[in-house]
Amino acid sequence: MISKIHKFYRYFVYRIFHFNNDSPEINVMVFLGMVHGSIVLAVLIILDILFDVGFPPNLDKSEWYLLALLFFALQFLIFFRPSKWKTYFKEFENESKEEKRKGTILVWGYIIFSSFSPIYIPVIWDAFFR
Repeated sequence: MISKIHKFYRYFVYRIFHFNNDSPEINVMVFLGMVHGSIVLAVLIILDILFDVGFPPNLDKSEWYLLALLFFALQFLIFFRPSKWKTYFKEFENESKEEKRKGTILVWGYIIFSSFSPIYIPVIWDAFFR
């Protein structure tokens, strides 16, 4: 299971990097930040629904900006590895058109699903469990 997740991560980086050549490193980091941020928010929302942990905390705008900046700085330090990404590119460079089509659909589906998860999780919870 973990190896499939790791392979999908490598493919995700490969596909986003090659999506547009204007600034591929920035594209990868923006999409990773968006996906990871959405997942973190979804987990916090689920924890609040299940255990009433008090999310979102009562912070002012500057504190939210500071948290976001720290989150993206940490993400940059952990995930920005362009030299390692080159090994991912070699792994997938010979994919067929059909594999590319399916992979692209999977990557964009993942981006859309994870991006909207902080929205639809509370809606589903409210509709079916309250």
